Amino acid sequence: MRLRTRFNFNMDLEPIASSNLSAIGYDRHRGVLTVRFMSGGTYEYFDVAESLFANLLAAQPHPWTRHGREVKAHRYLRVG
Repeated sequence: MRLRTRFNFNMDLEPIASSNLSAIGYDRHRGVLTVRFMSGGTYEYFDVAESLFANLLAAQPHPWTRHGREVKAHRYLRVG
């Protein structure tokens, strides 16, 4: 799944097994985590370490329950 972000970057999103998230992606060059929620909203979180993205992937099927608080501590922007 490909998403064009607000700043014209293309982001590949990986489907994720979760009751809250539908897909996530990470741009290691910009340090941006992209999260698409089941509700349809898509957010970019800035200055995120790649290890947090890896932790979300590893925490399936409950990534947001386990790491959502860490993610929400970052500056973010709704992009969709």
